[in-house]
Amino acid sequence: MADARQALSDFIRDEKPDFIPADARALDGEVAPTSAKTTDFYLANLAAKHGLKLATFDSGINHPAVDLVVS
Repeated sequence: MADARQALSDFIRDEKPDFIPADARALDGEVAPTSAKTTDFYLANLAAKHGLKLATFDSGINHPAVDLVVS
């Protein structure tokens, strides 16, 4: 865990990413198809609210604001 926290700290320091507030209401946006997808859909709805896309490796998130990253 310490290595992961250090890597994240280094990334934030070096890349200076922008952050968006978690200001979407849980009941706004696309409805999650299952309870297991609630967090995925919240993040995708949050991205959509801010005119962004949620980049993911998870091909199981079927949401218009999701971009699948393939390697």
